[in-house]
Amino acid sequence: MSENRNLVSVITPAYNALPCIERCVESVAHQSFGPGPTEMIVVDDGSTDGTSAVLDRLAAEHPTLLRVIHQENSGSPSGPRNLGLDLASGRYVFFLDADDYLAPEALQRLTTAAEVNESDVVLGRMASRGRRVPRSMFRANQADADLFTSRVYWALSAQKLFRKELLDRLQLRFDTGLRIGEDQPFTALAYLRARRISVVADYDCYYLVRRPDGRHLTATGSTEPVLDALHRVCELLRTELPPGQQRDALLERHFAVELRDVFRFLGRETDPAVQQHEFARVQRLLARHEHDSFWHRLAPVQRLRCHLARHGHLGELLSHTLSADAHMPFSVHISRGRALAQYPPRGEPGELTGRGEREGRREHEEHREHGEHGEHGEHGEHGEHGEHGTDGPAACFDVTDRLALNHHVSHFSCTGTRLRLTGRARLEQAGPADRQTAEVFLQHRHEPWRRHARTRLAGEFFEADLDLLGGPGGDGGPPADGCWDLYLSLTVNGLVRTVRLGSRRDQDAGRCPFTYLADDGEGGIRTVRLYATAYGNLTLRLEHVPAARLSAELRLDVEAPVWCGPVLRLHGTTNLITPPTGSVLVQLASRSGAADFPLVIEDDGRFSVELPLDVLSSGRWAAALRIAAANWQHTRPLRQPVLPGGGARWRRSLVPRYAKPVAGDPLTLRVDRVRPARGLRRRLAQPTALPAGPSGHRTEGAGPSGQEAA
Repeated sequence: MSENRNLVSVITPAYNALPCIERCVESVAHQSFGPGPTEMIVVDDGSTDGTSAVLDRLAAEHPTLLRVIHQENSGSPSGPRNLGLDLASGRYVFFLDADDYLAPEALQRLTTAAEVNESDVVLGRMASRGRRVPRSMFRANQADADLFTSRVYWALSAQKLFRKELLDRLQLRFDTGLRIGEDQPFTALAYLRARRISVVADYDCYYLVRRPDGRHLTATGSTEPVLDALHRVCELLRTELPPGQQRDALLERHFAVELRDVFRFLGRETDPAVQQHEFARVQRLLARHEHDSFWHRLAPVQRLRCHLARHGHLGELLSHTLSADAHMPFSVHISRGRALAQYPPRGEPGELTGRGEREGRREHEEHREHGEHGEHGEHGEHGEHGEHGTDGPAACFDVTDRLALNHHVSHFSCTGTRLRLTGRARLEQAGPADRQTAEVFLQHRHEPWRRHARTRLAGEFFEADLDLLGGPGGDGGPPADGCWDLYLSLTVNGLVRTVRLGSRRDQDAGRCPFTYLADDGEGGIRTVRLYATAYGNLTLRLEHVPAARLSAELRLDVEAPVWCGPVLRLHGTTNLITPPTGSVLVQLASRSGAADFPLVIEDDGRFSVELPLDVLSSGRWAAALRIAAANWQHTRPLRQPVLPGGGARWRRSLVPRYAKPVAGDPLTLRVDRVRPARGLRRRLAQPTALPAGPSGHRTEGAGPSGQEAA
């Protein structure tokens, strides 16, 4: 590798790249390890919008970094990239499109991964600037990604770091005969021959930019170039890999994505002759892969398109070219734990004809015998009517793994020890069911523990009620501390679908997040937190925390009380819900003793307590909340609420008595017998208001006329 003068050669084809090209070049010039180890080769492919002049100016500003080559327009990025490869002197090459740009640490992180892992190809995580970006292969860093089991093959664009020695050894260049998709056979062969493939997933390396004019550099509007690229990459895979699991794993990507695009472009062709010609090419491609075993992995509607194409039903195919992958124009029948989709739909929804049942059963049995990656496909003679000599496009597919559980939560609440939910649940596309049950349950995140709710299903509407203390019909004792995720399971004629609950819910379905204190089922109190995960799913976190934290979490808001004779009624709200029986009291204490009164707390956090003051002796009585749980002994003075004026009066043994609040915190009440003499002395001691004199001042000892009183 000593012959390489640079560490990285960045190669960029540019055609009418204003105004993006300047940002593209500057992103390379300002890489974190500086311009020394980097060269950038930009091939101007006959631009007519001023790109050439801008590139010449940038080359003058960055003479040690940027090299610009001007050429006549070649019609695709392949020629410019190949020229850049011929001129590159770096140990690695990176292909950067003129619309896009690099993050400051991109090349340093990518080359470090290549050096440390001895990788021949390194993928860097992509970020969107108005365009869709691949994500599934960037969930975690990978030092040595397996091409056939990971998702790296679903990223076939050329915007990656390649070891130059690999490209030179393979004499690997871009196919100049392809107008679009030229990077797919290039990247696919590099993947197949690479010693190691690595993924940098913890940093946004590459920014994929939507052009200001809304057009991508290699956008197309016809079937031919897309189908050319698909034929080329499929031919490469047939050459490089024998039939079997590995080839199926890679072919799946092209028949799921590129062939879907071919069908869509085919539906937009305006010239019937062109449309028929390209349709015949599609049929030849399908025939070459008739006996491969990836067909069952395709979306059902894509399998249907392939089936119709192979039978020559162009008109019927075109009616499905724009359908979403999740669309299933079938009648679906569920029986004995599997789902069969029949096309065209026949009879009542969910009802299969006898022939469809037989074909579907054959497909299901062969799928089970050979496994998901079996050597024998279920496309062709394994499960589609037309392959047995019939003249119609009828088909029957096993879609057991494709039926989605459609669910929605309309209301949820977690009050005290009860979790309640209502909502809807149904299997998408499924017809009527003979046997259908629903189950809502909590699953511990780290242990194989479940707590099942009492669930009732009426049609597609469900109601669930789960007792966190166990209770009659429950799963035993209270659930342990930890995170408990909420799930919904629906069983239809033996077919079971289970999903996390909460991500699809009404905006006002319930309060979330919400933390409260509740009975732990063992005489103690713990925190219960209902919250939504990053994906919107509902989770309960149960936790025993230190007493100091319980005290900090406790809320008790007293509202305006009411006098009912000698009884003071307090009410308000609290987050201490359904505590252990008898563990929460309101205590009135004075020098002569204390009296406890039970606090009644409802499931919604409303509380009330009645303080019968006529049973108290004379004195000042301070009110406090007292908690006596197994793991928490706590006393908290009650704050003074806004009390109604006047206090209370009553008689005890014919002696008049009264109670009234004492100003200040905490809530304190004076209870005593009425003392008329004391009241009279107090009134006499109060100064009498005197009338004002002529000047507005009060005249002490003078009458209305200003004379001294007699």
